[in-house]
Amino acid sequence: DEDVIAEYEARMGNSESIPEIHARHILLETEDKAREVIALLDAGGDFAKLASAHSTGPSSAQGGDLGYFGKGQMVPECEQAAFALENGMYTKEPVKTQFGYHIILLEDSRETAKPSFASLRQEILQELKIKAAHDFVNKIKAEAEIQRYDLNGNPLASSDQ
Repeated sequence: DEDVIAEYEARMGNSESIPEIHARHILLETEDKAREVIALLDAGGDFAKLASAHSTGPSSAQGGDLGYFGKGQMVPECEQAAFALENGMYTKEPVKTQFGYHIILLEDSRETAKPSFASLRQEILQELKIKAAHDFVNKIKAEAEIQRYDLNGNPLASSDQ
């Protein structure tokens, strides 16, 4: 229980609420195309319509709507850019990730109640059990001499195979 409590406090911190934002994004393959779409937005273009028309991301059918999310739920570059925006503002520069170039619109921000310890206790306990089992197996493997065999019972040349 002490480990579960410590993990809960590490995740949730001392605050009573958690910030969440509601964002939309337009995912594009090139920086040039992203800049073209930003120019369309600057000229008064509708973000959702431009997302539907130009975005290569799966949320394009919903006008780029990502819904509400908290920190740690999006790729770091997008999360950082989105949380830095003010409601109703979009990124004036494309945000590069491994998926391409994003234009992000912050629709809303809110504070949600921190999940109670009771509601997360089982989830945290399960994660700690899995981690303990992995750590135990890795410790045993590191200390053991392991010989692997092929399907015919012949030893393999290297224990890494």
